[in-house]
Amino acid sequence: MNKLQRFMLKHPYISIAAIMPFALAFVLGLFSIILNIVLPILVSLFLAGWIYTAIVGRPMNQYYQKPFWYIKYD
Repeated sequence: MNKLQRFMLKHPYISIAAIMPFALAFVLGLFSIILNIVLPILVSLFLAGWIYTAIVGRPMNQYYQKPFWYIKYD
């Protein structure tokens, strides 16, 4: 481990160039999950709630003031 640390201290550009593809793969995977799964789920929940309030006839401001208005609070 000490040899690796000394090499990385002596050659920072080579070390960063070696680490960068792994970091890039991690970030691309994370953004892929966020953009392809999480964001569409959030948008579809918002749209479903908006359509539900329009069909039921409830006021829209209730949906914006309390986003989880369909859950009863005690």
